[in-house]
Amino acid sequence: MYHAVRQYHYSAKACVVVLLGVICATEYASGQQAQSTRREQYVLCTATTIRIAAVGDFMCHSSQLTAALQGNGEYDFNPCYTHIAPLIARADFAFGNLETVLAGREQRYTGYPAFNSPDSYARALQEAGFDALTTANNHSFDRQYAGIKRTIHVLDGLNIPHTGTTYAQERRSKPLVINVRGIRIALLAYTYGLNQGALPQQYSTTVNIIDSAAIRSDIQSLQSLALHERPDIILVSLHWGSEYQLQPRPEQRRFADWLMRVGAHAVLGAHPHVVQTVEHRVVVRVLEQTLDTVMFPVVYSMGNFISGQRTKPREAGVVIWLDIEKQCPSGKTKIVGLGYTPTYVEKRYHRGKSEYRVLNVPRALRELEQDPQAYSASVARRLHEVMQHIRKQCATPTATFRLVE
Repeated sequence: MYHAVRQYHYSAKACVVVLLGVICATEYASGQQAQSTRREQYVLCTATTIRIAAVGDFMCHSSQLTAALQGNGEYDFNPCYTHIAPLIARADFAFGNLETVLAGREQRYTGYPAFNSPDSYARALQEAGFDALTTANNHSFDRQYAGIKRTIHVLDGLNIPHTGTTYAQERRSKPLVINVRGIRIALLAYTYGLNQGALPQQYSTTVNIIDSAAIRSDIQSLQSLALHERPDIILVSLHWGSEYQLQPRPEQRRFADWLMRVGAHAVLGAHPHVVQTVEHRVVVRVLEQTLDTVMFPVVYSMGNFISGQRTKPREAGVVIWLDIEKQCPSGKTKIVGLGYTPTYVEKRYHRGKSEYRVLNVPRALRELEQDPQAYSASVARRLHEVMQHIRKQCATPTATFRLVE
C-alpha cells in the first residue's frame, strides 16, 4: 500500500510537473508563435512598387490600313508591335490613346480625316501588352454616335478597360479605377474638343470635353469614395495643345498648375503628334496626416505612338514611365521615379509590301552596334536623331526623367 500510495503521489507529482510543463510549453509556443507572427507581418508588410507605362496616340491612317490588309481581306496589325512589345511587357500597367473609332466594316475603313479602323486594330494593341485605352480625342465622334457606341462594344467584348467616351446620354464617362498589385490607379481622360465642332445636344455627354468644373467633380468623387475604393494615384490624360509645336502653350501650364492643386498626381498629354517638353514639379501634400513632398510630372505631349505620318518629328514618340510606391503599413502612396523611352515608327518594305513597326530606339541602336546592317542607312541616321531629340525634350533641371532602355 505504501508503495502504491507512494507511487500514486509520485505519479500525481509527475502529472503536476508534466501538466505544468505542458502549460509552460504551450505558453512558450504561443509566445514564440506570436513573435513569429509579428516577425512575419513585419517581413510581409513591405512597400509595393509598380511601374506604369503611358504612350501617346494610336492612329490608323490609310497607309496603315493598306499595309495591314491581308490576302484574305482581313487586317493584321500585330507585326507593328513585335519590336516594342517586350518593352511594354515590363510595365505592370500600360495605356495609350485610341485616336480612331471601331465603327465596323459596313461603315468602310478609312484614315484621315474621318477615322474608322478594323476591330483587329484594338486586338493588336491588347496583344502588344496595353492594358487600357483612353478614347477622348478630337476624332472620337468621327462616325457619330454609332461609332462611339460600337467602339465601346468592341472594347468591352475584348475586356479592354477604357475611359473618355460613353454611349450613355445622361451622364459622362466615369473615371477608370484599376487595382494594380494592390495600388489603385485612377485614369481620367478628356479632349479639348472635336473636329466636327460641339457635340449635338442629345449626345453632349458621350465625349469627355475638358471642363474644369467636370474635372473637379470627377476628382472630388474619387476622393470621397470609401477608403478601400479610393484611388491611391490619379492620372489625368489630356488631348490638348497645338499640333506640331514642340512646346506647350502658357494656358496649358496654368491648367497643369490647377490640376495639381485640385488633387491630380500626374498629367499625361497627347494630340500635337510630336513630343513636347516635360516638366517635373515638387508638391507638398498631406499624406497620412503628415506633410510630404511628392513628384508631379507634367508630360504635355507624348507624340504619336503609331501613325502613318512621316514628316519629322511626327514619326517619333515616347513611352513615359511612372514608378509608384505604396508604403506599408501606412498606405502612403506617391510617384518615386520617372523615365522615358524614345520610339520611332519605321516604314519598311517586307515580303513585297510596306509594313509599319514601332521601334524601341535604345534597343534598335544596340542592334546597330552589333550589326551595322540591321537597319538602312537612313533609318540608322534617324534613330540617332530621335534619341537626341527625345533626350532633349525629356530633360529637366534635376534630370528626374531617366532613360529606360
